[in-house]
Amino acid sequence: MKILLILGVALLFTLAFADHHKGGHRDHKDDHDHKDDHDHHDDHDHHDDHDHHDDHDHKHHHHKKGEDHGKKHHHHHHHNESLPCHKIAPYNSKFSFDLYRQVARDHPSENFVISPISVSTAFAFLSLGAKAETHSQIMEGMGFNRSEISKQEVNEGFHHLLHLLNEADRELQLSGGNALFISKEHKILQSFLDEAKKLYHSEAFSTDFKNTEEAKNQINSYVEKNTQGKIAKLLDSVDQDAIFVLINYIYFRGKWENPFDEKFTKEGDFHVNRNTTVKVPFMSRTGMYKVAFADDATVVSIPYKGDANALFILPEEGKFSEVEQNFNKESIMKWKNSMHKRLIDLFLPKFSVSGTINLKETLRKFGVVDVFSDNADLSGITGDANAKISRAVHQAVLSVDERGTEAAGTTALEAIPMMLPPRVRYDRPFIFSLYDYKTRSVLFTGRIANPQQ
Repeated sequence: MKILLILGVALLFTLAFADHHKGGHRDHKDDHDHKDDHDHHDDHDHHDDHDHHDDHDHKHHHHKKGEDHGKKHHHHHHHNESLPCHKIAPYNSKFSFDLYRQVARDHPSENFVISPISVSTAFAFLSLGAKAETHSQIMEGMGFNRSEISKQEVNEGFHHLLHLLNEADRELQLSGGNALFISKEHKILQSFLDEAKKLYHSEAFSTDFKNTEEAKNQINSYVEKNTQGKIAKLLDSVDQDAIFVLINYIYFRGKWENPFDEKFTKEGDFHVNRNTTVKVPFMSRTGMYKVAFADDATVVSIPYKGDANALFILPEEGKFSEVEQNFNKESIMKWKNSMHKRLIDLFLPKFSVSGTINLKETLRKFGVVDVFSDNADLSGITGDANAKISRAVHQAVLSVDERGTEAAGTTALEAIPMMLPPRVRYDRPFIFSLYDYKTRSVLFTGRIANPQQ
């Protein structure tokens, strides 16, 4: 049957008035909310590279979409630089790599998944109402060099990116947006609401935070609806003193260009570490893929229908942490440049991974400090300077399996040469990265340490 990838991401910010006593209480809850931090990275390039190669090809040869991870990055890179979302792409790319590495350090041994573009979009949105040092920290933390790119270009870039993500005629089911839940007790500046709607496709809802149960249910049901049920319970609780809660979500459902056949899925051993082996279902397929057999990792690029691809990176035995902490644009480019399209026997475990990350803790490591403290200046949102973000939570869900919404079609086998193809088996921890060519964005990235967890 068709393979589907279904992802939901939600990002939450709770803004409340700065108050040391209440603030401490909220911080505690914030920590409770948590768990997956990443590092500042080279994502745009990673994926830009990751996908530029793909992108380049995709742009010029539609039928080869997603295949050519390894082609001339530079040519392509400059040919569409005038598009607003492509101006911000290199910065978002770098941030995605940095974020991955930070979360990897903070979560050394477990599965995790994050959506770098979701985090970037939410913070850019928030920066609309940030002033002075608070604004500078957000922009610099996301990697935007303000001597190279203006605030207006950043906002226009995210506006264009959201527009492309939500295009109705794409083969990918992809949607993303922002929502503001605003306290009935407090006034939000109309100028901020207007900008939020115009630039960030944001909906705004009046919310009675004093009725914490009702407010929680209102927010959770909104997120559940906009992630097609994938994230059903983002919040366990809400702060009755909240001024607003900002939600950013992204949903992606894609079909592989060449689906796996369910009848070939068989259980096998996945080696979590030297001492732990678990039984997991492995999908398998013999087909033509772009593959790099490098000294540090084997990398396979798997295209989706409709302008996206996934990179699956399998570090060599004993080299996982080295590959992970060097995960950046340069490593992607190195692999890309050694990729060749060839026939392989591919074995990929079915997996589902979800994770919640406390962005407050993660982004402090990127220098984004004031917005979470009593020094916050978010006066562009409330007109007052005494409000801060008390909670920032990022949740992502990713599933890779063979269940599809369409009846399975028969798949023609590709020509198979007489020699046996090499076998590429993802039977130990690996890294994945999903890239959207149109926006040049890393949609999701993460680590699978144990597909059973």
